Amino acid sequence: MNKVNIKIEGMTCGHCQKSVNKLIAAVEGVNTCEVSLEKGEATVEFDGSKTSKNVIVKAVNDSEIYKAN
Repeated sequence: MNKVNIKIEGMTCGHCQKSVNKLIAAVEGVNTCEVSLEKGEATVEFDGSKTSKNVIVKAVNDSEIYKAN
């Protein structure tokens, strides 16, 4: 199990927080995701044999609303 913190830009409210959580949770291999509006980041636990940080970051960036890195 891998665990990473991913910086998220563009979140301004609780709805944004929930949207980012849904984007990340939809990635195959993601086990848990906690998005912090206050910190502007997501803490993600995932199965490294099914996905990677790059795939998760791409899923957020593909929304064209939020920017992850």
